[in-house]
Amino acid sequence: MKKIVKYMLGMVLFPLVLSSCTDKFEDFNTDPNAPSKLDSEALIAPLIDCLASPEENPCQRNNTFWACFGGYVTVTNTWSWGDTNYYTYNVDDERNRWSADYYFNSLYKNYFSIARMTGERGPVYALALLFRVNIMEYVLTMQGPLPYSQVKDGLFTVPYDDEKTAYTQMFADLDTAIENLTQAAGAMTGGFNPLRDYDRVYDGDYSKWVKYANSLKLRMAIRISEADPELAHKKAAEAVQHSIGVMESASDTAWDKLNSRYKNGFNTVQNWGEIAANASITSYMSGYEDPRLPIYFTKATDGSYTGVRSGIRGIKPNMYCTGEQIASKMNVTETTPMLIFSAAEVAFLRAEAALKGWSDVAASAEEYYNKGITISFQERGVEGSAADYYNDTTRKPKDFADLKNGSYNCNIKHKLTIKWNDGASAEEKLERLIIQKWIANYPLGAEAWNDYRRTGYPQIFPAVDNLSTQGVTSERGQRRLRFSLTEYESNRANVEKAAGMIGGDRENVDLWWAKKN
Repeated sequence: MKKIVKYMLGMVLFPLVLSSCTDKFEDFNTDPNAPSKLDSEALIAPLIDCLASPEENPCQRNNTFWACFGGYVTVTNTWSWGDTNYYTYNVDDERNRWSADYYFNSLYKNYFSIARMTGERGPVYALALLFRVNIMEYVLTMQGPLPYSQVKDGLFTVPYDDEKTAYTQMFADLDTAIENLTQAAGAMTGGFNPLRDYDRVYDGDYSKWVKYANSLKLRMAIRISEADPELAHKKAAEAVQHSIGVMESASDTAWDKLNSRYKNGFNTVQNWGEIAANASITSYMSGYEDPRLPIYFTKATDGSYTGVRSGIRGIKPNMYCTGEQIASKMNVTETTPMLIFSAAEVAFLRAEAALKGWSDVAASAEEYYNKGITISFQERGVEGSAADYYNDTTRKPKDFADLKNGSYNCNIKHKLTIKWNDGASAEEKLERLIIQKWIANYPLGAEAWNDYRRTGYPQIFPAVDNLSTQGVTSERGQRRLRFSLTEYESNRANVEKAAGMIGGDRENVDLWWAKKN
């Protein structure tokens, strides 16, 4: 980036962070369901910010630096950092702390303010509780153990939860949020809605947020399905059997629609020349002749859709982002809405549940696989037939050929066709499903990385230059982010205990729910 600004106001684990965050709140009624005044900047907007990270610095930190592990984008600069970058598996402590610190700060200073204002009652608090689960689950999937169940307003230097404990408490909090948002959805039918002017995702539609919350529950359930099958199945069934249910159509998809203040951060970062399309996704989509390609990406100067391998030591913008041979870039403008949670993903989650034999969640993997592709086409405004695409039996991913350096070329090992094959092995079915889920979920790099670590799919090209000093292998890639340096500075004893829960604070350590082989 042209200027890296210290976005953090101070680590959330210090009580001072929260002591000054209520000076903009006044004139609230005693009824928590209908406060007479809401400050969108201080209450709602910063929590929504954490879902898509639209502002340029958080976008770069959360959606590109380490999200390159998901195979959607490639970072094309080294700045003044030398050879210490996420994409070469060896970022330094200073940069490593940016994402976790941002999420902790942006969440808790607003969450606890809302909790105080509402007395932890009503739909505004329920939505904040949903955001707390959503945002802290991001951190949980990044680093593993985290302070969660024992965090209270003014008390942050607390012991960390192991991953199973954290997930159990998050499910409980999510259930509370769903119950209260469901009540709000039934009570508010066209009357006063205090969130309508502040919610740039669903315009204050509580029923949509209930679907979102149930979909998040389903996502979390599938995430831990190999680690705790019984709990996962129970929560997945609850999500789809709820009276309002999960996302079912493109109209349910959560987008940050942005506004005059919030611009698409990917566009800004790309204009700096600091990201390009990742070679992994352009190779799959080009081979499939995917009609979403021109919606996702621009063409390279040779007329193809060709990305860049991640992890090139010493990379600079002039190698692939400027000059005569320019690789594909993201097809975005400053007003392009930013994806938060796709209804297509939910269909793929149900397809995977069917593969597990969870018939009370989904009866047919093929049905939901095809539905996921269909919804994705609708979400992206594709005019072509989804059925023509998902019934194709011939097209396969193509190997990657670098525009400038043949030593960066990479081949795709398993060249699966698109059409569902009920006679295939369980692993082939899962791989085919995750490939299409991955394409539909672009550009949610965190979810792509989560699925890769959980299933081993799709094939994401490894860093060209693996500079890890912590045992990260090119075959498996980085498995987690280290705990934040700020956490060590403010809560060292508990952080060290947390590291012991997972076998050490190293980047080659598999998390509880992740694939172990």
